[in-house]
Amino acid sequence: MLICKTCGAEFEEAVFLTETHGLSNPPYEKNAVCPFCNSSSIEEKEITHCRCCGARLKESNNGYCSDSCKEKGEKLRQKELKRKRERYNSPINEILRKCQDYNNQNKTNYSYGQFVALILPKLRGKKCKRKKNT
Repeated sequence: MLICKTCGAEFEEAVFLTETHGLSNPPYEKNAVCPFCNSSSIEEKEITHCRCCGARLKESNNGYCSDSCKEKGEKLRQKELKRKRERYNSPINEILRKCQDYNNQNKTNYSYGQFVALILPKLRGKKCKRKKNT
Protein backbone atom coordinates (compact mmCIF):
# COMPACT_ATOMS: atom_id res chain seq x y z
CA MET A 1 0.00 0.00 0.00
CA LEU A 2 1.32 3.41 -0.98
CA ILE A 3 0.28 6.81 0.35
CA CYS A 4 0.76 10.25 -1.18
CA LYS A 5 2.19 12.85 1.20
CA THR A 6 0.69 15.68 -0.87
CA CYS A 7 -2.98 14.70 -1.28
CA GLY A 8 -3.21 11.87 1.29
CA ALA A 9 -4.58 9.35 -1.24
CA GLU A 10 -3.90 5.66 -0.67
CA PHE A 11 -3.35 3.40 -3.67
CA GLU A 12 -1.94 0.04 -4.68
CA GLU A 13 0.31 1.03 -7.57
CA ALA A 14 2.00 4.25 -8.55
CA VAL A 15 1.91 5.65 -12.06
CA PHE A 16 5.29 5.89 -13.78
CA LEU A 17 6.03 8.99 -15.84
CA THR A 18 8.97 9.13 -18.23
CA GLU A 19 11.02 12.31 -18.09
CA THR A 20 13.14 12.89 -21.20
CA HIS A 21 14.80 16.14 -20.04
CA GLY A 22 14.65 17.31 -23.64
CA LEU A 23 16.76 14.42 -24.92
CA SER A 24 15.84 12.62 -28.10
CA ASN A 25 17.51 9.34 -27.12
CA PRO A 26 17.50 7.26 -23.94
CA PRO A 27 18.43 6.98 -21.10
CA TYR A 28 15.22 8.52 -19.85
CA GLU A 29 14.24 8.91 -16.21
CA LYS A 30 11.17 7.09 -14.89
CA ASN A 31 9.49 8.61 -11.84
CA ALA A 32 6.82 7.01 -9.68
CA VAL A 33 3.98 9.47 -9.01
CA CYS A 34 0.58 9.52 -7.33
CA PRO A 35 -2.21 8.53 -9.78
CA PHE A 36 -4.48 11.25 -8.36
CA CYS A 37 -2.32 14.39 -8.10
CA ASN A 38 0.91 13.39 -9.98
CA SER A 39 3.04 14.22 -6.93
CA SER A 40 6.31 12.34 -6.58
CA SER A 41 6.23 12.45 -2.78
CA ILE A 42 4.89 8.96 -2.13
CA GLU A 43 5.88 6.43 0.46
CA GLU A 44 5.00 2.88 1.40
CA LYS A 45 2.48 2.54 4.21
CA GLU A 46 2.73 -0.31 6.67
CA ILE A 47 -0.51 -2.28 6.89
CA THR A 48 -1.51 -2.92 10.51
CA HIS A 49 -5.26 -3.58 10.12
CA CYS A 50 -7.35 -5.80 7.86
CA ARG A 51 -8.24 -3.91 4.71
CA CYS A 52 -11.78 -5.30 4.74
CA CYS A 53 -13.05 -5.54 8.32
CA GLY A 54 -10.49 -3.38 10.14
CA ALA A 55 -9.37 -6.04 12.62
CA ARG A 56 -5.83 -5.62 13.94
CA LEU A 57 -3.41 -7.92 12.13
CA LYS A 58 -0.93 -10.04 14.01
CA GLU A 59 1.37 -10.09 11.00
CA SER A 60 1.40 -7.72 8.07
CA ASN A 61 1.30 -10.52 5.51
CA ASN A 62 -1.17 -9.62 2.77
CA GLY A 63 -3.34 -6.98 4.44
CA TYR A 64 -6.28 -9.28 5.26
CA CYS A 65 -7.10 -11.27 8.37
CA SER A 66 -8.71 -14.20 6.50
CA ASP A 67 -9.42 -15.55 3.04
CA SER A 68 -13.08 -14.49 3.23
CA CYS A 69 -12.03 -10.92 4.06
CA LYS A 70 -9.61 -11.03 1.15
CA GLU A 71 -12.40 -12.08 -1.25
CA LYS A 72 -14.77 -9.40 0.07
CA GLY A 73 -12.05 -6.75 -0.03
CA GLU A 74 -11.10 -7.56 -3.61
CA LYS A 75 -14.75 -7.42 -4.73
CA LEU A 76 -15.20 -4.07 -2.99
CA ARG A 77 -12.04 -2.71 -4.60
CA GLN A 78 -13.20 -3.81 -8.05
CA LYS A 79 -16.55 -2.05 -7.51
CA GLU A 80 -14.74 1.08 -6.33
CA LEU A 81 -12.40 1.07 -9.35
CA LYS A 82 -15.41 0.70 -11.66
CA ARG A 83 -17.16 3.60 -9.93
CA LYS A 84 -14.02 5.78 -10.19
CA ARG A 85 -13.61 4.95 -13.89
CA GLU A 86 -17.24 5.83 -14.58
CA ARG A 87 -16.89 9.12 -12.71
CA TYR A 88 -13.60 9.93 -14.46
CA ASN A 89 -15.13 9.25 -17.88
CA SER A 90 -18.39 11.13 -17.24
CA PRO A 91 -19.15 13.86 -19.79
CA ILE A 92 -18.95 16.64 -17.21
CA ASN A 93 -15.51 15.57 -16.01
CA GLU A 94 -14.29 15.23 -19.60
CA ILE A 95 -15.38 18.82 -20.29
CA LEU A 96 -13.75 19.98 -17.05
CA ARG A 97 -10.46 18.40 -18.12
CA LYS A 98 -10.75 20.02 -21.56
CA CYS A 99 -11.44 23.37 -19.86
CA GLN A 100 -8.41 22.97 -17.60
CA ASP A 101 -6.18 21.97 -20.53
CA TYR A 102 -7.44 24.91 -22.57
CA ASN A 103 -6.83 27.32 -19.69
CA ASN A 104 -3.31 25.95 -19.17
CA GLN A 105 -2.40 26.09 -22.87
CA ASN A 106 -3.85 29.55 -23.50
CA LYS A 107 -3.11 31.11 -20.10
CA THR A 108 -6.79 31.92 -19.53
CA ASN A 109 -9.06 31.39 -16.57
CA TYR A 110 -12.43 30.39 -18.04
CA SER A 111 -14.96 28.81 -15.72
CA TYR A 112 -16.85 25.68 -16.74
CA GLY A 113 -19.85 27.71 -17.90
CA GLN A 114 -17.78 30.21 -19.86
CA PHE A 115 -15.83 27.40 -21.51
CA VAL A 116 -18.97 25.50 -22.52
CA ALA A 117 -20.76 28.61 -23.83
CA LEU A 118 -17.88 30.45 -25.50
CA ILE A 119 -14.97 28.14 -26.28
CA LEU A 120 -16.29 24.60 -26.73
CA PRO A 121 -18.50 25.44 -29.74
CA LYS A 122 -15.48 27.01 -31.47
CA LEU A 123 -13.33 23.97 -30.72
CA ARG A 124 -15.97 21.70 -32.19
CA GLY A 125 -16.24 23.91 -35.26
CA LYS A 126 -19.80 24.96 -34.55
CA LYS A 127 -21.13 28.38 -33.87
CA CYS A 128 -23.66 29.00 -31.18
CA LYS A 129 -26.97 30.00 -32.73
CA ARG A 130 -29.00 32.42 -30.70
CA LYS A 131 -32.69 33.02 -31.15
CA LYS A 132 -33.55 36.48 -32.23
CA ASN A 133 -36.35 38.16 -30.36
CA THR A 134 -39.03 39.06 -32.86
